[in-house]
Amino acid sequence: MNQETPEPKRVRAVQLGQMLKMKFTPDIQLLGQLIFAKTIGMIAGPRGGGKSLLSMLMSYAIAGGKPLEPWGSGSGMPVAYLDGEMRAIGFQSRLRLLHARNQDAESIRKVQQNLHIISRDFAKDVIGSIDQVEGQRRIDALIPDEVKLIVIDNLSAWTSGGREDGGSWATIKSWLIEKRLQGKSVLLVHHTGKNGKQRGSSAHEDLLDYSILLSPMASNGEEQDTRFTVEHTKLRDHLPHLKQRYEFAIYTKDNKLFFDVAPAGVRISEHAQEMLEMHTNNIPMSEIAEKFKVNKSTVSRTIQRLKAAKSGQEIEVAVA
Repeated sequence: MNQETPEPKRVRAVQLGQMLKMKFTPDIQLLGQLIFAKTIGMIAGPRGGGKSLLSMLMSYAIAGGKPLEPWGSGSGMPVAYLDGEMRAIGFQSRLRLLHARNQDAESIRKVQQNLHIISRDFAKDVIGSIDQVEGQRRIDALIPDEVKLIVIDNLSAWTSGGREDGGSWATIKSWLIEKRLQGKSVLLVHHTGKNGKQRGSSAHEDLLDYSILLSPMASNGEEQDTRFTVEHTKLRDHLPHLKQRYEFAIYTKDNKLFFDVAPAGVRISEHAQEMLEMHTNNIPMSEIAEKFKVNKSTVSRTIQRLKAAKSGQEIEVAVA
């Protein structure tokens, strides 16, 4: 006996009165109020400017449930990081330095389980490209179902021939929309052109929920750090504290990866003495950090450096 196939559910318009009565599942936060499940974002910056370092920090914070200023706390949810251009040994080295800083046993457990790496180098395969349907299928097959954030590092490396025209983007756009409908978030890492803006078709920006622009800054000669400013050039949500620019300094010390974050223009060195005095008066690190709008680790290192300098050691105080 033949059974009738049920009629597929039809997409239809919804009246405002009905829309206002609908109950939606709350958005799943991945990183503070910036990255939710189903959001699509982009980090754009010049070659060697810190894009991969920043996207790794964000991925690690989400997978390990760690805070990352200025955005907020990571959720501890699964992340897939697609690295298309680094040698596997170099990528492993960066992750080892970042992981060495984590002293939280529960966070270590989470991130070792939740951060999934897909690398063309250690896979010894071109895998696929996100501007080709067959390539998308091959990539999708490698991403665990439970993953909530997919990081594409970088857009040029994961497209065929590095094309960034409107035709190539149309295929990518369909894939991004599909990920959103699956409840997944995507973060695209992209190069900027000579004009300092994200390279290629302006249509790239249309689908984005947020866009972050990196601009390089001069390195601190002593620490050989990577410095850049972060500017949110597009935000769909109302996030006033992200309207200002922030300065990042990322550096290696004692085989660990450290980073400092502060609002642009705030010179930590100018406030170091005040921080030390507040600390001496038993004011909590959290209150000091809140006053100067920096993270607690920045306050701690600034105080340690000033103490060392006062004791006669030749240590630079500036941590801006």
